[in-house]
Amino acid sequence: MPLFCLVHGSTQDASGWQLLVPELRRRGHEVVCPNLPADEPNAPATMYAEIIAGAVQDCAEAPIVVGHSASGLFLPILPTFCQITRLVFLAAFVPEVGKIPMQQFQANPGMFWPDWIGKNPISDDTVATLFLFHDCPPAIAEWALNTRKLTSTHGALTRVYPLERWPDVPMSYILCREDRTLCPDFWREWVRKHLEIVPIELAGGHCPHISRPRKLAKVLSGLISWPSGAGQTPQATTRFRCTPYERLPAGFGSHPLVIDFRSPFIALAPA
Repeated sequence: MPLFCLVHGSTQDASGWQLLVPELRRRGHEVVCPNLPADEPNAPATMYAEIIAGAVQDCAEAPIVVGHSASGLFLPILPTFCQITRLVFLAAFVPEVGKIPMQQFQANPGMFWPDWIGKNPISDDTVATLFLFHDCPPAIAEWALNTRKLTSTHGALTRVYPLERWPDVPMSYILCREDRTLCPDFWREWVRKHLEIVPIELAGGHCPHISRPRKLAKVLSGLISWPSGAGQTPQATTRFRCTPYERLPAGFGSHPLVIDFRSPFIALAPA
C-alpha cells in the first residue's frame, strides 16, 4: 500500500493535514504525519530530517514525502537518513546546495510577496486568514486557525545548507497560482532552472491541503504511477503549463510530445 509522509510547514502543526488524510486513505494510501518540534529554534535542518525519517523507519514501504512551505528545507536531506520514493515540494521553499538559505532569500527577495514579509500569522487571525486561508470557505478558515503553531526554522535558515549535491531521488513541485506568501512567478522559473522540472500548478492559495484537499489528494495519488527514475515524467498523459519555445527539463526525452497549439499546455504522453 503506497505510503505518504506529510510534513507540515512552520505555521501549522500536523493537525493541518486533517482534511487531506481521509482523502488519501480513501484512495488506498497509508499516511504518516509527524509533528516537528516547536521548541528548537536553533536546530539545524539535519535534526528535522532525522525526526521525519524516524517517523517512517518502521514502515514497510519507502514513502512519498510531501513537505509544505518551510519544510522544503528538510526534504533534500531526507535520503541521507532513509529510503525515499519521491520528494514533493508543496508550495515550498527550495534551498540551494551549499548556500545559507537566509542569504538565498536576501539575494532573491522576489521569492516572497513583499506584503507577506514580516507578518505573523500565528498571533494575528486577520493575517492568517488573508495570507494562508483566504481561499477557504469561512467555516474551514475558522477551523484552520486552530491548527496554527510556530515551528521556528531559524537554525536551519542561518546555516550553510548541509549537502554538496542534490540527492538522486525523483522530485515534484506543486505550485499554487494564488499563493500570497511565496511568489508563484518566481518559483515557477526557479524550479525549472534549478531542479530542471516543470511544476504542477494548482489554483488557490498557500494551503491547498485545507482549501482543496480532494483535488490535492488526486494530484498526489497520481504521482504514484510516475516512473521512479524520472523527476517529473508521468506515465499517463499529463498537461503542464509552459511558455513558448521553453527548453524542456531532462527526463522528457524518452516520451513523445503531443502539443495542442490552442492552449498554453504541452501534453506529455507515454511511449
